[in-house]
Amino acid sequence: MFNKILLLLALSTSITYGQKVIFPGKGMQPSVCVGENESIEIVFGKGNVIYYTFSKDKGQSFASPIPVDSLPGLHLGMSRGPQIASSKLSTVITAIDKKGDLYAYVLNRKTGEWGKRFAINDVPEIAKEGFNALASDGQHTFFVIWLDLRNDRKNKIFGAVSKDGGKTWAKNKLIYRSPDSTVCECCQPSVIMDKNQVFAMYRNWINGSRDMYVTASKDGGNTFLPAQKMGSGTWKLNACPMDGGAISLNKKGILTTVWRREGQLFKSNPGEPESLISSGRNASIATTNQNTFITWQNQNQVWLIQSGQSEPISLGNGRYPRIVSLNERQAFCVWEDNGSITGKLLNEKGK
Repeated sequence: MFNKILLLLALSTSITYGQKVIFPGKGMQPSVCVGENESIEIVFGKGNVIYYTFSKDKGQSFASPIPVDSLPGLHLGMSRGPQIASSKLSTVITAIDKKGDLYAYVLNRKTGEWGKRFAINDVPEIAKEGFNALASDGQHTFFVIWLDLRNDRKNKIFGAVSKDGGKTWAKNKLIYRSPDSTVCECCQPSVIMDKNQVFAMYRNWINGSRDMYVTASKDGGNTFLPAQKMGSGTWKLNACPMDGGAISLNKKGILTTVWRREGQLFKSNPGEPESLISSGRNASIATTNQNTFITWQNQNQVWLIQSGQSEPISLGNGRYPRIVSLNERQAFCVWEDNGSITGKLLNEKGK
């Protein structure tokens, strides 16, 4: 009888926290962030429409997705798509159209309505590659970065800061220019904030090598330190990897990066050698003081490895996973699976 009860409990847990379709219709390129009280907020695209949804019960249920905007020529696919970040003050979405303009949307939490789009780039039509990344300090400041073609038609990393919850944005600022013509034009950058610190990662292109670099700001994005290459190896490639990796920062201030070189994924900390994770691509990472959760895609499967786990496990069919930590012991992963937006709550191993 006791074994039967344990079996029923195990089945119940599997149903409660198992993989589930968040949006019954079609959708692409979900991005996810954590809001107040461990709420989960997700943005994704379908055609030209940007959708937003949220969960207040750790992903057991989600609100019916609402359209934020129909943006003509919305960039979508191959890690392009709308991005989302949240603070105590507001939730912000950023998205790029195929003309090359970067727009922001701000959620009015009192009415539950999204405001009209407004352009962040102060030179028109310069973000034609369609890649951007958005972060928040959790209070009132947001920072967005993107691939920018202004002046010389060569891709550079530009950024802009908002200090009023996304309502207004400061003058665009050059973050990094490759000494060898351009940064990699086909890879998603990453950005993360912690109080007054901003960390940005991107794939560079120097002397024929497309390696990952990180640059950091200690003054809220006003100035950035010299860029630092991740890992000791290099990737000579005269083609587009279409893979930008991801970064995460725990409460101890330890920055961890995950990225692809050739067909393999690596994890590294700045200034340290890389360690091999697995074969695959399009990795995402969430770290806490106690745990590290890493997800990626390989052969149309989404995989997970976490602290205390010796071998990766499959989370199900799909691609382009994105993961965030909810607390010290839990994370939430979202991905696209044959046109459906799918998610799963992840618990600390053994919990």
